[in-house]
Amino acid sequence: MIDTERVKKMTQMALREKRSGIRLDTVDDPDRRDFMSFYGVRSFFQASIIYAVIFIMIILFIFSMVTVPVSRLSIAVTVFAGIIGYLFFLLFYSGHSRRQTIKLYEKYRQTVKEQRSDLKELEEIYEKEERDSHGQQEDTDGDSWNEDRPGDEEPNQ
Repeated sequence: MIDTERVKKMTQMALREKRSGIRLDTVDDPDRRDFMSFYGVRSFFQASIIYAVIFIMIILFIFSMVTVPVSRLSIAVTVFAGIIGYLFFLLFYSGHSRRQTIKLYEKYRQTVKEQRSDLKELEEIYEKEERDSHGQQEDTDGDSWNEDRPGDEEPNQ
């Protein structure tokens, strides 16, 4: 006989795991600091690449439109403006990315919490079935554990 509660719980866990892509491996369960540092490093490289592409496109556009000769001063000012722009862009992008990462971490923790709760319920269902099946086996074996043995009588005083 199939226990519908167990099948329902297992299906629910499998679907949630498939949607979230999170496995319940304790080795791979990062704490908040690890999670934030991983996404922080990733955010830094993303911001750098995005800024470099945008900056190069802007420089190419500006210098293709300018008909005057390029001097050392204009190159120095452009490089200085690019560095200052990069710092501001990095500051803005990192703040935005941090807020997104905190939301992502909270969602991750909630999903892990739900999965662990489901797993605990499923384990309880299995343990109950195990107890019930062992109880039925002992009942069919003749209740030998319940019989009085000689010498176990209480002394009369």
